[in-house]
Amino acid sequence: MNPKERTFAAITGIPDKIPFNPFIMHMAATLANLDYNSKYVRDSEALANAQINCADHFGIDHVNVSTDAYREASAWGVEMKWDGHTPTARKHLKLEDFDSIELPDLINNERIMNRVKAVKLLKDKTEGKQCIVGWIEAPFAEICCLFGVMEVLMIPRNFWTENIKSLIDRVIPIQIEFAKLQIEAGADIIGAGDSIVSQIGPKKYKEACLEKTQFLFSEIKKYVPVLYHTCGNNSGIDREGNDMLKLIGSSGCDILDIDYQVDMSLAKEKIGAEVCIRGNANTQVLGSEHYSEKDVEEEIKKNIVAGKPGGKFMLAAGCETPWSPRDLAIRNLNIMKDLNEKMGNY
Repeated sequence: MNPKERTFAAITGIPDKIPFNPFIMHMAATLANLDYNSKYVRDSEALANAQINCADHFGIDHVNVSTDAYREASAWGVEMKWDGHTPTARKHLKLEDFDSIELPDLINNERIMNRVKAVKLLKDKTEGKQCIVGWIEAPFAEICCLFGVMEVLMIPRNFWTENIKSLIDRVIPIQIEFAKLQIEAGADIIGAGDSIVSQIGPKKYKEACLEKTQFLFSEIKKYVPVLYHTCGNNSGIDREGNDMLKLIGSSGCDILDIDYQVDMSLAKEKIGAEVCIRGNANTQVLGSEHYSEKDVEEEIKKNIVAGKPGGKFMLAAGCETPWSPRDLAIRNLNIMKDLNEKMGNY
């Protein structure tokens, strides 16, 4: 199987071996000696070449165009800040002004089309043999990018669900349009990032976000599979029996990213028959000099043993693969690659 065939085989069942699909952004730039903000994020050609180089070097079964969470938000008018390790918001929109803001013109937005161009370049350069993952934000994450996490969480409780649904209804058409632009450019899968969703808990997610997320994913799945990237501990069950892991698993995604705080064996038991799980080696172990090579090996072996049975599993870190210190990051990604080669065959 080539990388694309292997990745798609894992979505539906058992491939020839576990796809090695770590979430790579900064690591690709680091390996290519590119400044992340000034070059990797803003130069489609540099991004595409760095992704291909990194995938070839480590035997990774996909390439992706994710760089930061603010592509769509900047198209809406969020002011960007470029002096950190990744682009963030300098000034968010105001909730009370949102209805009066015009819908973004994606075709004429530089940052939007930069990502679309990167997808096209990856498609051309890999000649259809690599799996290309496009990227948008999931509905709740997009709301937080537009207005700021604290502003969203501080919406009065009595109006929270109603307001969140109304805000999401306004952004979803833009998210669908952005996904379609990337699909037309050659994306084989669309990833949707939901980095903050673990902070609202299962009840709020179920009442305000789930149906909207299901709708977005169903629209994208008319064309390509969906990867749902979630961060944090999404394994909680509230006193009413709302199970966050089952809820995000019912989002309609084809691949679910789970972070290291979620037990892989539990995830496989609860949702592994319905959705392919990607994850979830501990990024603290992979990214800290305090852990030895043996510690890293044990963490990854544990991850493979828990995730492999029955297929529908892709090996990755719990979130973005650590990239610094550079030599440590390269060592640990090589360890992950080598163990997948030794233990990943079906």
